[in-house]
Amino acid sequence: MSDASNVAQESPEARFLQELATGEPKVQCCQGCGRRFYYPRIQCPHCRSDDYQWVPMNRGGTVYSYSTLFGAPGSEPYNVVLVDMDDGFRLMSTCPGATMNMGWIGARVQARSDLDAQPPRLVFGKAA
Repeated sequence: MSDASNVAQESPEARFLQELATGEPKVQCCQGCGRRFYYPRIQCPHCRSDDYQWVPMNRGGTVYSYSTLFGAPGSEPYNVVLVDMDDGFRLMSTCPGATMNMGWIGARVQARSDLDAQPPRLVFGKAA
């Protein structure tokens, strides 16, 4: 049975955040074409099917690009990374505490749930 039948009661974004808050993030997997997709939505961006299931996210990925951003004077710079996830989509987030440099392009990273953020979010760290 498809999880899409629950759309009227629960938005895909709400479901994603609910799963993320457990520390075990899930993404949608299309039952029509078999592809996983992110960001949460009501139909597959590849084949437009609304028949999908929530499946455990493969947390591995490869850094595609990054940028270091500077906030207000006196605040710490932070990074933003684009990661090509092993599940087949690109995800944007951050690598908290990492000093980014060109060596990060192509680096393997691992996603984890940052449960201290409100709402919870996915962040990355270098894979072991």
